[in-house]
Amino acid sequence: MTTYAELIRKTGGVFRTSQLRATGATAAHIRSAVADGTLSRIRKGWFGTSDAAPELIHAVSLGGRLACVSAAKYSGLWTPDHGPGIHIARPAHAGRTFGDPTDCVEHWQSSTWGSTESAIESPTALLRQVLLCCEYEDALTMIDSALNQRRVTASELKKLLASLPPRFSRVLDDADPASESGLETLCRYRLRQLGPALRSQVAFSGIGRVDLVLGDRLIIEADGRETHESSFLRDRTRDLALMRRGYLVVRVGYHHVVNEWQLVEQTVRALLIRREHVWSAAHRREGLVP
Repeated sequence: MTTYAELIRKTGGVFRTSQLRATGATAAHIRSAVADGTLSRIRKGWFGTSDAAPELIHAVSLGGRLACVSAAKYSGLWTPDHGPGIHIARPAHAGRTFGDPTDCVEHWQSSTWGSTESAIESPTALLRQVLLCCEYEDALTMIDSALNQRRVTASELKKLLASLPPRFSRVLDDADPASESGLETLCRYRLRQLGPALRSQVAFSGIGRVDLVLGDRLIIEADGRETHESSFLRDRTRDLALMRRGYLVVRVGYHHVVNEWQLVEQTVRALLIRREHVWSAAHRREGLVP
């Protein structure tokens, strides 16, 4: 039998009455928990703990489940900024709307609503939604994140894509489970269109892995939203070690990738025109070419 603590861990603190009763809770237990504030009744058949995520409670209060990019964010996937409001999934047969849905994006489902008791969409379901709802690049960042975190397998992704229009088949070529952040995914997807061979998560002995290597020696590192002093110094030490070996390091931040990509692309194009992405005769003379 599932314990109450296990139920909370499994559901995030938002669950059906039937799930609560399966832990051994009686009607008297439930009434007492509601009275002392430990539980709250979200709507008929659904309860939430006092510390449950507000977005989960809100989705259920509207008669749906947390979906699409909101579900991806809650699940810990890398997600782009998507503005205010939440995404929810409703059953296709829903006959009524609960609450005020004006602050949410609705996804109408054709699958059987009773197939899961969760207040959040499954990884495969939410990825299907982001592909249909979000910009392709943004969807790709979440797909890479799900693959990297092993929330979905390559075979599950392939099966998912088979249920979508043919234009989405390119996801199989564009996705990369080695990608460790959405910024890396965006850089990889955009830079790949510039021509030279591109490798991701390349390991260097004594230094570690770098995000991207364009051509022979042009390294692109994408820093996250926040860079702490310790990581700042560590990253620059790595850059110096790479440059001693003959590599050229270009480091870009979140703002550059999201808001000033044109500047990044112009810079990389200039380096490519000067052929600074390939080993030169001078590099070979110095014995730097691996």
